[in-house]
Amino acid sequence: MVTRSIGYSIPSIVEPEIVQFKKNTAKFVLHVEKDTVWRRFNEDKFWRQHNCILTHGGGQPPRGVRRILHRLHYELGLPVYCLLDNDPWGYYIYSVIKQGSINLAYESRRMAIPAARFLGLRSNDYERCQLSPSVQIKLNDQDIKRARQIAQYPWFANKKAWQKELDLMLKNGFKLEVEALISKEISYVTEEYVPARLGEGNFLD
Repeated sequence: MVTRSIGYSIPSIVEPEIVQFKKNTAKFVLHVEKDTVWRRFNEDKFWRQHNCILTHGGGQPPRGVRRILHRLHYELGLPVYCLLDNDPWGYYIYSVIKQGSINLAYESRRMAIPAARFLGLRSNDYERCQLSPSVQIKLNDQDIKRARQIAQYPWFANKKAWQKELDLMLKNGFKLEVEALISKEISYVTEEYVPARLGEGNFLD
């Protein structure tokens, strides 16, 4: 979580008796999947320009990260936007943040954020952002199987936009990481992609 130009590790226990919010001026939380992407946003001082809090989960976010996101959303009223990879793993991470872990359903009340929004990366971004063929990562059999499983999750099954998203990824035959945007231009993701998504309200629910 970033408040100035440095980052702070989020502990595993972040209950109010351990972590208190004394003052807040941020407008939203941007959660990214990996440390490498977080570093790009931090170095570009995205948090200062857009008055937000940046977090990352090192891939699948641990309980402490999910709990602090939950608290930031419910206690401070901050929208939570998720910038995750265009692959079954990124979509699964979003589902866990939004609805909670299937294996830990009893904790969903303290962790899940149904109002969280998926900001990217999207299956149509390859053409829309004119990315290089070198950023394509071919879907393997496990990816395809996982994508089809996710499509059947209750919180995706009846969402036309998500079904279209998953179908397009399978049709493309490849997945994309957020780093693909950084390969286009070092600050493209912080200066163009995310600000445009936020300004347009262009996200998946």
